[in-house]
Amino acid sequence: MAAAAHWILALCLLLCIGLAENSKGEGDLYRDLLANYSSLIWFDYRLKWKPENYEDITSLRFSGADNIIFQPDVYLYNSADKSFDSTYKSNLVVYHTGEVNWIPPGIFRASCRLDVTYFPFDDQSCYLKFGSWTYHGFALDLQLDVDPGSEPSMDLSTYIPNGEWLLKSAPAVRDEHYYKCCPEPYPTVKFYLNIRRRTVFYLFNLILPSLLISTMTLLGFCLPAHDMAEKIGFQTTILLSVCFFLTIVSEMTPPTSDAIPLVAVFFSTQTVIVAISTAFTIVVLNLRYRQPTNHKMGKLFHKVFLVWLPWLLLMRRPEYKQLKTKAIKIKEKQILEDECVQCIGIDVLEEGEAYVFKAAQQIFQPDPLFAKVYSMPANKLGLERKVGEGIFPIKRCMTVKEKRGHQYERYVQKCIDILSDPSSPDYDEAALVILNYYKRIHGRLKYIRDRLKLEEQREDMRDDYRFASMALDRLCLIMFSFFISMCIIVVFISPPYLYA
Repeated sequence: MAAAAHWILALCLLLCIGLAENSKGEGDLYRDLLANYSSLIWFDYRLKWKPENYEDITSLRFSGADNIIFQPDVYLYNSADKSFDSTYKSNLVVYHTGEVNWIPPGIFRASCRLDVTYFPFDDQSCYLKFGSWTYHGFALDLQLDVDPGSEPSMDLSTYIPNGEWLLKSAPAVRDEHYYKCCPEPYPTVKFYLNIRRRTVFYLFNLILPSLLISTMTLLGFCLPAHDMAEKIGFQTTILLSVCFFLTIVSEMTPPTSDAIPLVAVFFSTQTVIVAISTAFTIVVLNLRYRQPTNHKMGKLFHKVFLVWLPWLLLMRRPEYKQLKTKAIKIKEKQILEDECVQCIGIDVLEEGEAYVFKAAQQIFQPDPLFAKVYSMPANKLGLERKVGEGIFPIKRCMTVKEKRGHQYERYVQKCIDILSDPSSPDYDEAALVILNYYKRIHGRLKYIRDRLKLEEQREDMRDDYRFASMALDRLCLIMFSFFISMCIIVVFISPPYLYA
């Protein structure tokens, strides 16, 4: 068996043009575009001569396209070029020693699989695999051109730096493969390209604007809820902006299902957060504009949004003392006026009845027309307390003010009944007319008072809904601040690097 011819292969990288998507539509396969040239050196004993016999000619050049002399069939195995071999058939230089030097330049397009998990903070590793297409290792022994004392690598002496990728290293490895068909080894040479994506472009044009827009989501919860159009419009604009950036990211990344880019996860999370914040804004506005005529506030709602939540968020409501279990409204002290009759006891109730007669006496005393009215005995008016009236509880809760009003009505009605009886010695037609007028005036005033009280209660309930919406706004501000902060922290901690 003849000795194998040793072929020395070297690859010199001129320019890393970039990575382009495979035209076949396979999103995870990319083409590595490299402008470089390979150097093949071998010895052919049949091409030796003595220079002195040929006018001191030491080298000759043969056209590579004419195939005048033997050329090795060394090709790029993982080529993605349409013509497979993209090298230019340059001249072969033959020296008188039999050394043949062939340096064919070309733009190599090699397919490689990318990992876009940390895009745009990603590192990629691609390789160029060269080998003979038909010759085995015993006939064509492919070796690397290695300087003494150095590791085998690609020649980077003429490399021009790329603006999108940073070249970290370019090692070279020689492998031998054995196939089932043949006992001979088949040597191959791999030139690796370990590159890192430069992130300045993505930081200033994609990441920072998206972070700014995401943090502006929190400002939506700082806007007062009384302006519905501005609050909804602000949140909707932010949502559309994040969706626009998500569309840009989807166009920049390959359509692969092997890995989801980190920046796509970030924008998808931001989209979900902004969408949920918009939904919460609608809920806040719904609370803000609720009316007591069509929404009655339940006890649980009142307990959660007006007691527990403000206490937890350290919110202070004017004219209210916020406690852990209840919210007490601070008003001007009115002695016994707004207290429940059942709560203050029967003694105070009896004092209230005495107060009715005393007040009536102060009203009617100056007018002799009513002298006999206030001089009527209590048993005749039917105002005496019945046995057991203070023992059994009143069916409904009634304040002292309401109880006194009820006693006034009973007093006046009894007087009218007695004065309107012609057979009664206390019959007085003039007093009866005046009392009827007073009764009508009292009814009108009571109606106005009840309407004012109802409006006051409704306004208090509206204030409760407004404060509940403020509490929910504050809760959303805290929650979404936490979610957005955690999302930003995860994005900036997960990748292996941030700046290149």
